[in-house]
Amino acid sequence: MTRLAESRPEPLVDVTGARRRRARARLRRRLTVAGIVLGFVALVGGGAWLMGWSSVFSTDEVVTEGLVVLTHDDVVAAAQVPVGGPLARVDTDAIAERVRAMPPVADVAVSARYPHTVRIAVTERTPVIALEIGRNFVFVDDTGTAFHSSRTAPEGVLLARGSVGDETLLAAYSHVAAALPEQVRAEASAISGDTLDSIAISLRDGRRIVWGGPENSELKAQVIVPLLAMQARVYDVSAPSHPTTR
Repeated sequence: MTRLAESRPEPLVDVTGARRRRARARLRRRLTVAGIVLGFVALVGGGAWLMGWSSVFSTDEVVTEGLVVLTHDDVVAAAQVPVGGPLARVDTDAIAERVRAMPPVADVAVSARYPHTVRIAVTERTPVIALEIGRNFVFVDDTGTAFHSSRTAPEGVLLARGSVGDETLLAAYSHVAAALPEQVRAEASAISGDTLDSIAISLRDGRRIVWGGPENSELKAQVIVPLLAMQARVYDVSAPSHPTTR
C-alpha cells in the first residue's frame, strides 16, 4: 500500500503585526517631518523676533558721509533716527525724505548696517555762484537754488550781487556760470547784470565779458575761448554769431 505523504501545515502570516509596524513607521515619518517643520518655524520666528523686537540688533549709532556745509549734528537732527529701537524696523525711506528736505541736500541714501548702525550718505549741492548780501555770501547751485549762507565765500566760485528773491535773475546767473569753460572760470571773479539781457563776467585782470542773456550759453562758451586770446578790454559774445572786442 502506498502511504499518503504527510501534509505539513503552512506557516501563519502575522498580518496584524506587519500592519502595526507599517503604521508605526508612518507615524515616525510624520513626527519627523512635523518636528522639522516646527523647528524651522521656531527658527524663523526666533530670528524675526531677534531682528525685529529684541535689543540684540538695536540702533545705537548714526554715521554721516559727504558733508561739506552741513554738520553731522544738522543731519542727525533732521533725520530723526529712532535710536535704541530695532535696526530692522528703521524706516530708511522716511529718514531719507526728511534729510532730502534740507536745502543743501541734492540727494541722499540711507541704509542699515548691522549690527547697530544707520548710514546716511549725503550728496550736497555744488555752488556755482556766491551771492554777496551785506557781509554774508549765499551759495547758489546750477539750478538757481540758494541753499546756504556763510560769512566766507566758497573758493573758486563767482561772486554776484543781487537779491535772493529775484529767482529769474538768480537762475540766469547760475546757468551762465555753469556754462563757462574751465579756463574762463579760473580767470573769472564776478558775475553781474541788472537785467536778464545785461549779464557780464569780470575777470581778475580787469577785462570784462559781455554775455547778454542766458540763452545760447553753450555756443557763447565756445566762442569766448579763442576770443580771449585777442588783446582787448571788453569781449562781447551777447550775439555769439557776431562776437566783438574793444
